[in-house]
Amino acid sequence: MKKVTSLFALMMIFGASLFAQDAPSAQEIADTYIENIGGEEAWLAVKAMKMKGKAAMQGMEFPMTIISAEGDKSHLEVDVQGQKIVQAYDGETAWQVMPFMGITEPTEMSPEESEQSKDQKFLSEFINSKERGFTLESVEGKEIEGTQTYGVRVTNEEGYDHTYYFDTEYMIPVMMTSPIKSGPQKGAVMETFMSDYQEVEDLMMPMFMEVKFNGQTVQKITVTEATLNPEIEDSMFSMPEKEEEKKN
Repeated sequence: MKKVTSLFALMMIFGASLFAQDAPSAQEIADTYIENIGGEEAWLAVKAMKMKGKAAMQGMEFPMTIISAEGDKSHLEVDVQGQKIVQAYDGETAWQVMPFMGITEPTEMSPEESEQSKDQKFLSEFINSKERGFTLESVEGKEIEGTQTYGVRVTNEEGYDHTYYFDTEYMIPVMMTSPIKSGPQKGAVMETFMSDYQEVEDLMMPMFMEVKFNGQTVQKITVTEATLNPEIEDSMFSMPEKEEEKKN
């Protein structure tokens, strides 16, 4: 009986080692992913991006425009019943206009509020990862909506921490998990599901994203139009002066 048990254990170890050999490394996954969505050279040539679509929240849909640029700059504008919500980041300062919260003029976000804006990277973390200070670590994959995945955690010394789950067949991310860094839900995990990958000027990108918290959908984003390297004014990322400041 002891020999049978030992033989079974040996077979389990051997099988596990074979599986480990078959699984690609985190860097191999990153390299394959970037190649599959257009290649490093093509993505490095993108200096700005404009996406139009709609954001769905609490059963309602609102027109949305997102403009992003190198330097991790971003400008989000959502039209809610004729009133514009704006959240922007110029690479240093994150600011917003939130009429429904009483913020009717451009106002700098608090350090806690700005965490999410500062966490968004214009250039994928999987391009020149090491040179940019990112560490890629293989983690256990999981089945996501019937799809088997490989997991890759991306971190840096500044607290960046996201885990991507890549479809094992097409090697593109179908979900990303991110820890909440501030507020009452600090420490909990947000899940962002990515699908409907489409080609935009020879580059592939997801056109549908769904954000979930505790299994419940918080937001859905559908991109209907994407433009690479549009003409933009760099000033749109910087916080404008308030009306009172202009008068003075």
